[in-house]
Amino acid sequence: MSAPSISSRGILLPGLVTAAQKVAEPAADRESQTTDAQSNTLDTSLFPICIRHVAGRGRGFFATRDIQPGETVFSAMPLAWAISEDWMKNTCWWCFAYNSRRGHPIKAMDVDTTSSKSPRSFSNRYKGVFCSPECHHTAISAHGGQEKWDSYLALLAGMEYEIQQHSSRKPSSNKDQTRPGLCPSTIGLEPTLLSESGEKRLASNDVDADFDPDDLTDDQLEEWISAVWDTIEDHGLFSDYMPGSGERELTRLIANQLCLCDALSSDRGSDASAGGWRTEMVAKSAADRNIAPLEALFHVKSNETEVFRASIRHMQLGPTSLGGSVSAPATIAPIRLPWYLTPSLILQSSWSSSFQAAGGSYSLLSRAWKRAARRHKLGVLDHARFRGVYYREKANSFGIWDPPTDVLQPAVLAASNLGVSYDEREWVGFSIYPTAVYFNHSCAPNVSKTRHGRAMSFVSNRKVQRGEELFISYGSTTDAVSERRGRLCDHFFFECACERCIAESSVQLHTFGE
Repeated sequence: MSAPSISSRGILLPGLVTAAQKVAEPAADRESQTTDAQSNTLDTSLFPICIRHVAGRGRGFFATRDIQPGETVFSAMPLAWAISEDWMKNTCWWCFAYNSRRGHPIKAMDVDTTSSKSPRSFSNRYKGVFCSPECHHTAISAHGGQEKWDSYLALLAGMEYEIQQHSSRKPSSNKDQTRPGLCPSTIGLEPTLLSESGEKRLASNDVDADFDPDDLTDDQLEEWISAVWDTIEDHGLFSDYMPGSGERELTRLIANQLCLCDALSSDRGSDASAGGWRTEMVAKSAADRNIAPLEALFHVKSNETEVFRASIRHMQLGPTSLGGSVSAPATIAPIRLPWYLTPSLILQSSWSSSFQAAGGSYSLLSRAWKRAARRHKLGVLDHARFRGVYYREKANSFGIWDPPTDVLQPAVLAASNLGVSYDEREWVGFSIYPTAVYFNHSCAPNVSKTRHGRAMSFVSNRKVQRGEELFISYGSTTDAVSERRGRLCDHFFFECACERCIAESSVQLHTFGE
């Protein structure tokens, strides 16, 4: 993964401009040399891995010595988290302890009021709980004290209020979201279209000009996406769309991240240089802090352009398009995008679905933010700040499962003696472990993950040679290769090319060829 460039629109969290610029990614070749050199200064008996650049795949964890089966190669703590709506009363908000039979005894906030119009009445709508007073007190301390904790609870409660209000009213049509006489918004970048020969064709005076997204670099496409978001924010587009439960939980995770920002901003490493701080970040174990360092988030690449490009590809080559399928897609005309943007054009376009989930989540969080800000001190929320967290966490979060052991691998299943299958585990939420995102995926991983309370440990499930890359699996590996690849494309925006997938695909091609 490589970090996005920092621009005036790309600074996401208050007070972090200097820190974000200091930890901006070096070039791939410099990064590989730096991390290799740093690995030589670490005690490999305690920390047997390093980060290296991987051509075509960003960065990855590699073994700096031979690793035996059952060794814990890395341990990480979360930076932000969200508990599933279905298990909010059964899962401790701090330590993730899960009790399926009865809820935990301590409520995050217990406000006794009967007035539905009281500014504090929606505070008791948030159903988060703790398993013990210790977890409750630790959570408050981690957020910077009672005042900031109350602000966070008010934000979560405001979201619950908005969700309940939405479910009780009749939705309006999209036509109600655009008003007659609106002036079209032009994008904040010189509207040009790159031809095949590389020449630029000016389109500033042509309102009908459009372009193929494949003709733009990621930076150019990011500017265009920001212009779409300007229009979404200015005119309240998607404000009537309520995201599903999974997206709402992601929105709660973002709220957690934004509210933790101020509390964590003073807890920075003394060496903020890109190479030195990364070594410190990776080498620190879970034992010496209960929340991941905030700067770690800026080492995680934003997936916004990848998500958008993948969405466009799905529209062009989806399984229902002219009878095509993911493995044998139909060929259709490419989707072209307009340089000239209006609210009605966005809402009526086929590509608006690419913004619907995120736009609905942002609208939900914005309304809750404004409600909570009436009585609590909260910073300014805009779409750049929201997107910066949303698209870093969307494809980099880890599920919180109970039992907490990754039982996909036979060796781990035997050692755990849990007697459960992957399908029998309960998903109780998800969290972002930014120092652990350097584990790439394989359908035949050599590392398994297990959770101990909040800490996520990564344990080798076979012998790993020095210099070998360390892999985990991004979900179940028991499905057929086509199903695994389809799921990874849908959720992580890449087609798996691990040795197992290549081998199984070759067998399928050989079988069908016969």
